[in-house]
Amino acid sequence: MEIDKPYINLLTFLKQNLKTLLIVGVIAIVCGIVFSSSYFISPKFESEAALYPSNLIHYSEESSTEQMLQLFEGNDIRDSVIKKFDLANHYKIDADSKNYLYKLHKEYTSNVKVNKNNFESVVIKVEDTDPIIAKNIADELIHQLNLKIRKLHRQKTEEVVVVWKSQLDNKEILIDTLEAQIKRYSVKYGLLDYVQQSREVTAGYMAMLLENKKGEPMQKAERLYKNIENEGRYFHDLHHQLNLAREEYNKLLINYDNAVKDVSKKLTYTNVVVYPEVADKKSYPIRWIIVVLSLFASLFFTFIILLFRDSLKVNN
Repeated sequence: MEIDKPYINLLTFLKQNLKTLLIVGVIAIVCGIVFSSSYFISPKFESEAALYPSNLIHYSEESSTEQMLQLFEGNDIRDSVIKKFDLANHYKIDADSKNYLYKLHKEYTSNVKVNKNNFESVVIKVEDTDPIIAKNIADELIHQLNLKIRKLHRQKTEEVVVVWKSQLDNKEILIDTLEAQIKRYSVKYGLLDYVQQSREVTAGYMAMLLENKKGEPMQKAERLYKNIENEGRYFHDLHHQLNLAREEYNKLLINYDNAVKDVSKKLTYTNVVVYPEVADKKSYPIRWIIVVLSLFASLFFTFIILLFRDSLKVNN
């Protein structure tokens, strides 16, 4: 069987340069091991948490998980975490350096990742050179999210409280006005209960007419009868309006009390299914990947250089 000449030439080339390639490979492996050590690359530890949203108010058509992701994007949560853990100093970023905030936020973003997984839960991954800080940052992110959502809900609920309180005050003014009118009619016209008085006064007045009574009792009865006839219906309507106003006031009071209770509630808005832990094994760098990549890169470039050198010899 005939073997292609280029294939033979390649085998010959590899045999001729095998020693060089082996030396380069060994050096690449050693360099990969050395330069991936903690002396050159600070190891990082990862803490992970997974959580589902709870008790969220929907602001749009997005899912609760997407809403939670958006809330995590808020710069207030980021800035609170940076301030609490003094991450500028921790990341060794000089506050007087150019583009200080850009560098700080970029470093934070590279170490803190919040994403959605296939199970519609939110996954927080925090990397840091200190495994305890990584875990604490993950915990703080969850805490800050709860505070933020509680603040947003409380702001909306306080607005509702103001609305209910305004309606409650207006209804209270109406009740006071109706009670004052009823009292004035009671004093001025002697009216107390339209239904009962109209029945009793009418019966008594008719009886006195039949008996043809005269004098002051008759005059009082006649005057009260006329008052009931002329003002009784309006007086009765005032009582009806007052009863309705009191019923509405009681309903408003219930809504107002519930809104006030909502303001003082301290709900949590996350169901944590995976709690952050202190890692006991580094997540970065992965030394074997660095070593393998260093080996292949070195061999590839060495191979190219050797080919170029041999081609120059042939041409000369």
